[in-house]
Amino acid sequence: MQIQGVSMPVQMVLNALSRSDAALRLALPKMAMPEAPQQGQQAGPTLQAATTVHVLLAAATALETPKDKRRREARPAARGLEILEKLHAAQVKGTPDEAVLDALTQWAAVFEMPDDPDLADIARDIELRVRVELAKHDRTV
Repeated sequence: MQIQGVSMPVQMVLNALSRSDAALRLALPKMAMPEAPQQGQQAGPTLQAATTVHVLLAAATALETPKDKRRREARPAARGLEILEKLHAAQVKGTPDEAVLDALTQWAAVFEMPDDPDLADIARDIELRVRVELAKHDRTV
């Protein structure tokens, strides 16, 4: 496979970056350059680096397709399902692994329902199953 040229989303990000750098130079023309850190000191993040990161995040969010958004929202529920599968595999072998139960407890503590109503229905079922399994093993969230 040979890639020629720059795709439109990448070009948009590059344009945004070049504009933000130019705007930064115009807005802060008299700003003195910071001195290089001396040996043993670490340099902190620069304003330009922070601006660049924010532009990249904004561009990534703007370019996210509905399919990508749905996939991103489904990821936490899928993670809960994976941990449940590990728990069931451990139960088949004998007693459940404490690390798996800890991971399940942690997942339940931070899990948030997705915005999509169809995904939320599925996620509710997964969360209920997680809480049942935790209750079976005397774990609370």
